[in-house]
Amino acid sequence: MSRGWRAFGVGVLALAAAAALLPWLWLVATSFKGRLDILSPVPTWTFVPTLANYPAVFVDKDYLPLLWNSVAIATASTLASLVIGAPAAYVFARHDFRGRENLFFMFLTTRMGPPVSIAIPLFLIFTATGLIDTLAAVVIAHTSFNLSLVVWMMRGFFADVPREIDEAAMMDGRSALGTFVWVVVPLAAPGLAATAVLCFIASWNEFLYAFILAAFDGRPLTVGIPGLVTPHGTLWGQVAAVAVVATLPIVVFAMLVQKHLVRGLTLGAVKT
Repeated sequence: MSRGWRAFGVGVLALAAAAALLPWLWLVATSFKGRLDILSPVPTWTFVPTLANYPAVFVDKDYLPLLWNSVAIATASTLASLVIGAPAAYVFARHDFRGRENLFFMFLTTRMGPPVSIAIPLFLIFTATGLIDTLAAVVIAHTSFNLSLVVWMMRGFFADVPREIDEAAMMDGRSALGTFVWVVVPLAAPGLAATAVLCFIASWNEFLYAFILAAFDGRPLTVGIPGLVTPHGTLWGQVAAVAVVATLPIVVFAMLVQKHLVRGLTLGAVKT
């Protein structure tokens, strides 16, 4: 590749990165602005910063528990989805049985319909069982729609692990469960990490189920943000502060598993 084309490619990537980061940087800047700067008819990057928006929403309005609710819901639903979905994906990848593809398609259909179509039935079920307005209700709901994603993604990752490895482990005395836990799962760890990131993000950003099933005591940050829209106007500085804090766990989590995430998303992309 010539030097000119390389510079052109770098320039295109820089513009794409700037276009992706600019809204988030503006959001961060807004969280440090006063109300007059936020409502100024002429947008500006130069202003006197203030930290007042963060304590105003997380201390005065007691939004800090909502952050812990989001962390608990996303973490629990991700772990539950992986614990239940990974073994199911392994069975789909390794065993041939009657109706396998039909059953696999049924797993995928749980994500094909609009989420609102089952929101009311879930509300009635959790009301009858006494789980309404609890973290458990949201965790179960998020696990239900993340499960198909785990099964779909992990089936491909497990299929890329040679069957001979399973057979060798069993010849060494491993049980089927031991082979899965101690041999196959570590080999598919990049795919597991990539799947975990996508499940965590999906649960963290979800609004509809959390709003319907836990609008009060168990509400996460996504449900708390509309509470900052008041009859006297929207508290944009506090909305920006909550949004900035809401994005940080996703960024940190993605950075921690970045190596496995890239390997997982490219696993099996090149066949030799």
